[in-house]
Amino acid sequence: MHVQPSFTTRRRLLSGALAAAVATALIPGVAAAADPAPVPAARRYALVIGNARYAVPANVLANPVNDARLIADTLRKRGFDVTLLTDLTTAQMEAAVEEFAARAKDAELAMLYFAGHAVALDDVNYLFGVELPLPLADVRIRSAQQNSLSMRRVSQALRRADIRARLLVLDACRTNLTRGPAAAGLVHTVPAGGELIAFSTQPGATAEDGFGRDGPRHSPYAFYFAQGLAALPASAPVETFFKQLTGDVQTATAYRQVPHYASSLVGTITFTSLADGQTPATPGGQPGQAGRGPSPTLGRDLIKDRMTAWEYEIERGAQYLDEPRLESLTARARAGDVVAMTTLGLIAENGEHVERNYKTAALWYERAADQGFAPAQTYLGELAGMGRGVPKNYKVAERLFREAAQAGHRRAALDLLDLKVRMGEPVDPREWSTVLQDAARNPPWLPQPGMSPIQGLQDLLRAPGGQP
Repeated sequence: MHVQPSFTTRRRLLSGALAAAVATALIPGVAAAADPAPVPAARRYALVIGNARYAVPANVLANPVNDARLIADTLRKRGFDVTLLTDLTTAQMEAAVEEFAARAKDAELAMLYFAGHAVALDDVNYLFGVELPLPLADVRIRSAQQNSLSMRRVSQALRRADIRARLLVLDACRTNLTRGPAAAGLVHTVPAGGELIAFSTQPGATAEDGFGRDGPRHSPYAFYFAQGLAALPASAPVETFFKQLTGDVQTATAYRQVPHYASSLVGTITFTSLADGQTPATPGGQPGQAGRGPSPTLGRDLIKDRMTAWEYEIERGAQYLDEPRLESLTARARAGDVVAMTTLGLIAENGEHVERNYKTAALWYERAADQGFAPAQTYLGELAGMGRGVPKNYKVAERLFREAAQAGHRRAALDLLDLKVRMGEPVDPREWSTVLQDAARNPPWLPQPGMSPIQGLQDLLRAPGGQP
């Protein structure tokens, strides 16, 4: 693989007239948004699912329904509005999640607790409905995808409901499917902004379904979850709770089962409050609105500068590429780096270093967009607006552009205006002026002072044939 010295201008939805206007707009800017006030978690919701009576006898579990009832009762005592469901098919789980997201829309805190069988496949966690038609040991890739609910879909549904803090808890007896040898355990998941994902055991291990004949009729994780939550001080952060839960379960199981969690919550979040109100659900949201992503205290201008720096890294990283950088990007993407995911998508879309493949590009963009990464949402919206790699859909493109623009991504704001014109929608002249002036002073495709160096790019540019 060789360095490509020439710059290939990437296609954009922007019309020529709009691009010219960007270069000449000189309208004064708009002041940064004020910080939102702290918001107590008055509206708290939980969806608790326990799947035990699987269709195949070998898959039947003893305690998930008991666990679900215990967790539901404990959450109700802590003031949660709880929906308890047991022994659901995949279709029923999908419907339950959508109904739950609609019910909990704009809530301060929402939680999903699932007990049952789950599987990991190509870095995605899937929850099995009770209709699973074959023993878990015989599950393969296609059957896993056809008889399960993706955790990614759950996360997306709750984020789109503008829920400020989201807790996803998996107490699963589970296996891991990969395209190589099978192993135990769900994969580590990088949570989207404003989210905590908790697993009842460590990667590469299974979760115990009970204490044995003489013990409580609950999994160790559910038992200590309920016990700990009942005694938890109202001021204790949720991370403190999950740390204590890890200690209780690993001690009770002689370290055969060590729970773990990953969190992108910002600020002090408890089961009863958002103490400083700094876990927004939409990046760069307007004052008083729920938002996801960087804390509004950073200021919209700083957020926009970060977006510009990321986009510059993505564009340059896709332009200048060799084998070591491609390997590094792939490793970073698999570890959850959304900038690397988006760069790989742009590499596939441009077709300079690999064969052009819009579907592959869309898949990489979707993975990063699922994490709320605004540049990936913009690139995916551009593909949707042109029908490349995904069905042509202006409504989908408009939603993606709007979410990314609200996060502070200048390019998305430009794309959104252009798309409105294409769709024949009226555009407020003041909106045009604000967006164009902002883009003219801070071109989204040019480097800005103080940007961090791109990983590995400087060495590559010093190589023969490279250019700064």
